[in-house]
Amino acid sequence: MKIMSWLDSEDYWYMNSLSEQNKEINYYGYVMEVGDEEDSSKAKIMVIELQSVKLAVGYIVSLSMDLSGQIDIGFICQERPDKDIPFSCKLSGEVKNLTYAGDDLQKIEYAGLALEKFYQNKGAKFSLLDLRPKSEQNLDMP
Repeated sequence: MKIMSWLDSEDYWYMNSLSEQNKEINYYGYVMEVGDEEDSSKAKIMVIELQSVKLAVGYIVSLSMDLSGQIDIGFICQERPDKDIPFSCKLSGEVKNLTYAGDDLQKIEYAGLALEKFYQNKGAKFSLLDLRPKSEQNLDMP
């Protein structure tokens, strides 16, 4: 799987300097599932912690998406959309579960806020990106 992902300039240039110095970027990846005990609706978020950069990125993915293989991410920023920083990783296999009643959008918002607060308390930034096809996204947002 190949993903292109935006970073803010500060994080991009810091990650770029590590990459140019051939320094390893420590990471940890896992899946977070947000569900409800009363219905079968779930949301699935792939989280990649870039520990060396003090950054975590959550990707909202389809429930059916296979995340067992290698994941290649190209990080870009507004200043350099033509030059991505390549990064490859594999998820740990850990699945963290959250329970929240509501529709998919509410579950995603809840998980996103929980993750943002968690990483903020650890001194890291967090961003959340939706990789689902438009047909799976809740487009009835105000």
